[in-house]
Amino acid sequence: MADSHLKHPYSSDFLAALTGIIAQWTAPTFLVNVIAREGIDLDSTSITAIHFLDRQGPLRPSVLADQLGTGASNVSKVLGRLEAAGLIERRKDDADARATLIHLTSAGDEAAAAFVRAGDGMLDELLDGWTDKERHLLTQLTQRLDGSTRAFAAKLTSLPSSPSQKEQP
Repeated sequence: MADSHLKHPYSSDFLAALTGIIAQWTAPTFLVNVIAREGIDLDSTSITAIHFLDRQGPLRPSVLADQLGTGASNVSKVLGRLEAAGLIERRKDDADARATLIHLTSAGDEAAAAFVRAGDGMLDELLDGWTDKERHLLTQLTQRLDGSTRAFAAKLTSLPSSPSQKEQP
């Protein structure tokens, strides 16, 4: 599966395949189309915002903006769309009355559940024809890689910041 046509191919076929999967699965159009199979019509940033709120619970808009890799202005627009759709609501933070937390509404919870169904359905299609043994092995190895990745990420965050991440004078 070597990508000989690439100017800078990976030396590992595994890394090339994994990078291809990640690129496909995180592409906005792909994400929107997978979710649309459950009757949900949202843009990819809104889908990702609901995913974070479902997995992590209520978040401050600034935290959500950081996780989405966007700024306050854009996250405000995304939250406005989600609020207008009845999927989120803003509540005062009990720990800090000046702050607001974004919560999923019951409709937002239903949308998040639909995302899970869409993902489960997609994976069932992708693994159609795989034996139970192959599926089990894939799961075990992926879980092991996930653990290694989390440990590696923890090491990275303990290193000094790179020059591009340091504040400019």
